[in-house]
Amino acid sequence: MIWKPNWYLTYHYWPTSYNTHTFECSLYFVPPTNAYERLQHELAAVTFKEYALQDANTLEATQTMIESRAVEEFPLCDQEVMLRHLHTTARGYVAEHQAKKQQASA
Repeated sequence: MIWKPNWYLTYHYWPTSYNTHTFECSLYFVPPTNAYERLQHELAAVTFKEYALQDANTLEATQTMIESRAVEEFPLCDQEVMLRHLHTTARGYVAEHQAKKQQASA
């Protein structure tokens, strides 16, 4: 995600089980040229932590809802292109694995 010129951030979700993960984030800045720019970096990092907590706050509720199977479809908006790609790729791997497994048992 690019928030402002001269810096960007990345989110990293590392699966630890079928329904848990570790969340990491990295912020990348152009090296500051003075104390004011360094202060801007620090304030951006502190502010980002609050936004990240708000974003991550919904993950547990979303997982609980998905596991309950109360909702069978989860519509995505165009902002979720990378997530859409992840799910398409994962479905492809699962289908390929199931096809190979079925061929082996036939």
